[in-house]
Amino acid sequence: MHRFDVILVLPYPFSDHPSFPEGILKKALEAEDFSVGILETPFWQKPESFAILGKPRLFFAIVSGPVDSVVLNYTSSRKRRREDLYQFGGKAFFQDTPSSIAYKIRPDRTTLVFANRIRERFKDIPIIIGGLEASLRLFAHYDFQEDRIRRSILLDSRADLAVTGIGEKQIVSIARLLEKGVAAGEIDIPGTARIAPAPPPSKDFVKLPSLENIGEDPLKLMEAQLLHEKAMLKNKGLCQEQGGRWVIVQKAEAYSTPDLDHIYGQDYVRAHYSSRSPTPALQMNLFSVTSHRGCCGGCSFCSIAMHEGKQVVSRSQESILQEVEEMTRHAAWKGSISDIGGASAEMYGMDCTQNGCEKPSCLQPRLCRHLSPVTPFLGLLRECRKVRGVKKIFVGSGIRFDLFLQHPELLEEIMVHHAGRFLRIAPEHTEDEVLRLMRKPFFDVLEKFVRLFESINRGLRRRIQLAPYLIVGHPGETSKHVESMARKIGRLGLISKDVQIFTPTPGTLSTAMFYSGVSPTFKPTEVERDVKTLMRRKRLFTERPATRRHTKSPA
Repeated sequence: MHRFDVILVLPYPFSDHPSFPEGILKKALEAEDFSVGILETPFWQKPESFAILGKPRLFFAIVSGPVDSVVLNYTSSRKRRREDLYQFGGKAFFQDTPSSIAYKIRPDRTTLVFANRIRERFKDIPIIIGGLEASLRLFAHYDFQEDRIRRSILLDSRADLAVTGIGEKQIVSIARLLEKGVAAGEIDIPGTARIAPAPPPSKDFVKLPSLENIGEDPLKLMEAQLLHEKAMLKNKGLCQEQGGRWVIVQKAEAYSTPDLDHIYGQDYVRAHYSSRSPTPALQMNLFSVTSHRGCCGGCSFCSIAMHEGKQVVSRSQESILQEVEEMTRHAAWKGSISDIGGASAEMYGMDCTQNGCEKPSCLQPRLCRHLSPVTPFLGLLRECRKVRGVKKIFVGSGIRFDLFLQHPELLEEIMVHHAGRFLRIAPEHTEDEVLRLMRKPFFDVLEKFVRLFESINRGLRRRIQLAPYLIVGHPGETSKHVESMARKIGRLGLISKDVQIFTPTPGTLSTAMFYSGVSPTFKPTEVERDVKTLMRRKRLFTERPATRRHTKSPA
């Protein structure tokens, strides 16, 4: 029987698509002549389900997906979701089984479950874990579903090695080293993490408070989070003691424009292997383009910077245009691109060369002078519109409305050519006390943006409506803040049904605030944990009577 060099294991159907991590990892390995097997949606209740493809020659790689499994499986009120958009038909349970937790295709803490099942069946094969779930849970972290501090995912999964970030360069390096006979537990390359019996001897590592210290004192989680963030900004490694052993995380792997051009320039079929019908997640992203990685916004509640890094790395315009041209030859192509962007679309081209910058946000409280302007994104959109067969390009990624104040010509271009009925923005809140903790622009910036938006909107044939995303329940928020936010949103003439309750995500600064009850300056901070109270706050927006259809400039 043929043995694959590497077997990727994932809890949803494999997508051969550059917007999905499994597609990127498979192409990276195959480009270096490693054979890759795909084990999708194994029946995780039985260890033998993980032996269908046999034993790989080098290692198993668990790809839990672009979303943490607990965050995906539960609502912010800790209710279990009954659908999973990454599965066929959005169906979250195995076919012909009861709709219960025991038969969920994607189990809670997928990485742990899969790794332990593989270890039950194969005692001596290296297991590599990665993806967002692994990146955010490498150190002692707060798990909102269990309402407690959990130890490292490396310890609970018994994995040999973890990869941080998207990880295509690391997974290729790991395969090469294992092929040379290097033990998985001895691999110390950038962008990886492992368990060791002692702390690293190098001074280039930042030591975090131990698991035991954090368990005894909630303030230590805030201390650890701030040290973690500072170390990442300085591109240093990290270590943390847990039960007499040490979690050692190497500094991040460096990626460049040629690196991204190489991996996104591979031949993707933009389809599943096991079905012609796409899952809802693939359907939404079928004709989307990733233009860059990283986010320099530094929002406290966001996990993107912790996973991909703060530094923006952009693809070349030539690489993106080539991908757009290839999409027009796809069998399902109808002329529309659903998105060209990244974490924040107009950050394309805002690559910074200032290594070691300690500012957690390049945009707050003011735009950093070292950042490139947003004009590269404007030029990219114009060139993509010229590609033969492209009828419409939407900007589906998040957009920073504060950047538009610096470049109103980009806002007008998007409103005229790249917006549907709505232009979605993410102010998240209106109260400056909360926005400061979120690391988001203050309310006066939103007011200025709405005035700019309306001045452009009045000159359009087809009016566009602003649709803001809002968060209630973020640490630092009181009921009075929410009442004031409802009034201000109404006064601006904005209508928002996109209101979510804050969800504590492992490894973020906002989650450290939620658990410790203090701000990043260690001042006591309001934290509302009662679900009924949070639902009432949300209903102030979702049950509000409809207001004006079009916005008017604030007085």
